[in-house]
Amino acid sequence: MSFLQPFALIALPLMALPILIHLINQQRHRTIPWAAMMFLMSAKRMSRGMARLRHLLILLMRVLAVGTLIFAVSRPLSGGWLGSVGLSKPDATLILLDRSASMEMQDLQAGESKRSTALKRLTELLEQGDYGTHLMLIDSATGQMQEVDSLKALLNLPVTGASVTSANIPAMLETALAYLKANESGRTEIWICSDLKENDWDIHSGRWNAIREAFAELQGVHHFLLAYTDPPSSNLSVRAENVQRWQRGSTAELVLDVIVRRTDGHGGARQVPIAFEVNNVRSVVEVALDTLGASLQGHRIPIDGKLSSGWGSVSLPGDANPLDNRFFFVFSTPPVRKAVIVSDDAKVGEAFRRALAIPTDIRLQHRVDVIPANRVAEIDWENTALLIWQAALPRGLVAEQVMHFVNTGRVAMFFPPGPGGTGEQLFDSHWGNWHFSGSDQVSKLSWWRGDADLLAHVESGDALPLNELRTYRYRMLESLGTPLARFDDDAPLLNRVVTDRGAVYFCSTLPTAHFSSLERDGVVFYVMLQRALTEGSLALTMASQRDAGLGVLADREQWTSVAPEEDTVSLSSRGLHAGVYQDETHWVAVNRSQAEDTAKTSSVEAVDALFEGLSYRRIDVDVGDTSALASELWRIFLIAMALALILEAVLSLPGRNIRNGRQEEGLEGTSLA
Repeated sequence: MSFLQPFALIALPLMALPILIHLINQQRHRTIPWAAMMFLMSAKRMSRGMARLRHLLILLMRVLAVGTLIFAVSRPLSGGWLGSVGLSKPDATLILLDRSASMEMQDLQAGESKRSTALKRLTELLEQGDYGTHLMLIDSATGQMQEVDSLKALLNLPVTGASVTSANIPAMLETALAYLKANESGRTEIWICSDLKENDWDIHSGRWNAIREAFAELQGVHHFLLAYTDPPSSNLSVRAENVQRWQRGSTAELVLDVIVRRTDGHGGARQVPIAFEVNNVRSVVEVALDTLGASLQGHRIPIDGKLSSGWGSVSLPGDANPLDNRFFFVFSTPPVRKAVIVSDDAKVGEAFRRALAIPTDIRLQHRVDVIPANRVAEIDWENTALLIWQAALPRGLVAEQVMHFVNTGRVAMFFPPGPGGTGEQLFDSHWGNWHFSGSDQVSKLSWWRGDADLLAHVESGDALPLNELRTYRYRMLESLGTPLARFDDDAPLLNRVVTDRGAVYFCSTLPTAHFSSLERDGVVFYVMLQRALTEGSLALTMASQRDAGLGVLADREQWTSVAPEEDTVSLSSRGLHAGVYQDETHWVAVNRSQAEDTAKTSSVEAVDALFEGLSYRRIDVDVGDTSALASELWRIFLIAMALALILEAVLSLPGRNIRNGRQEEGLEGTSLA
């Protein structure tokens, strides 16, 4: 229990006032001898025990009446969240709001989403207390901090509205840390509103150790987590993948895959309609749902052969989450997929050329050029999707060209050069010395990432045969990148360097038989390079799919909204909401990330462990439950006081008592009633 007026509790010693009055009254009683009543003494002794008990009950009721009055004045709260860390008000209150698409899951009867429920309950709670001098908001969609004038404004701000973005809880806490350190804030309360999705919390990230240690150094910081831990409601989500436009003589068609996922997994089989819209032309296809959902592979939609580019969408009937019922896509004539291989070793260059020259689909056009390092000036940077660099890392102007190439959304893959080449550095990475296995030993992979990126499982769900890969020589790599595959001595085989756009990979061995079995076994090598080429080609197409996020439309200034028709989103918030945009011949579709549809909810034990050693409390809430987190109890205490006074008056009804030959007007004669 906590109190909105805790200083009123100073008056609690007044509960002893009825006892003090009783003792004073006992001292002023006079004894009057009365011989005629002496024969009653023996009878009186028999009832003295019951009278004393009644006296004690009367005194207790008076003490309770005074105590309950004091408690009512102090305005106690049930729940105790505001007072769980102390009675003093905070200097600042920071609200970290998860605005990811999954937070729009609704209670259909109440009409409230997780996000709106959290805002209303938190606003009501903070209104009952004092949130301090500064009320700060960090929303997951923008990741930026801003000061809020009032709690009422919190409900109507654009930055607290729905979005189709994903959250980054560690980054939000790092923003909060920077604010606390910069302002040297005193006692601070941090309220986190989230549904604990794995992709939002990234509980296995190494950033959490640093975050926890930094908060432990601060005094008076208390964390509260408003968490939605209830199982997901029955909900369907839809998305389109592998959208391609193919020309067939004078006609054309779109070929795409449609994935429908269900969150409950317990519903029976049923039919669900999927609505297709392509440039305002609509059609409907019914699919059968199983416990996991449904899929349409290679669904074909005929279009006008003169329509070289455009947009479309797939949608489902309304359900618990309106933000995952529609998915936008764009299409255009596929460009020529061009790759450039820079290598002074003709044998190595030919191995790369053979793996890249054969397209995954015969309707795609591939072009592969192999050039030595002294002819890099011939590279057509504008029309190249993938750069394979097997030479000493570039310097000077060439290094700048490579970095610009990546920053425009293309892909660069670096393979180790021959002897030497250890002095150069690029993308915070550089090559070390060669590692040679013994004559009867080979290096095998101990771990690789199979859920995403270049080494992910194939569409059937089968893993790539990386366990069969044999490596005889590899070069040590010093890099800040993220490992995608490691040898049994923890040395990396494949690293990805984080960049704002595009992708950078470092592979520590070569494909030829002298170094590894990559080329001989073929599957891993071919899939890895083809995926890199596909990723780089996305930047060359006139139509691109992008995950929602701040600045996702920053590459062009003249994006105009095409869909949805009722789009009223401000220019600064366009990248946070699903839609289609066009800039002359370029199209882009913005949607929620795939993780928003597939990510599971982290266990509360795993999330609680992230705050181990810190002042922390988790408050579990349900979707649509807008009841107050803490409610005032003063009415209950006033009712208790009234009942105590009534009971005291009933016990005092005899009014007088004659004992031991004297008239007493003590305890019963001074009723508070």
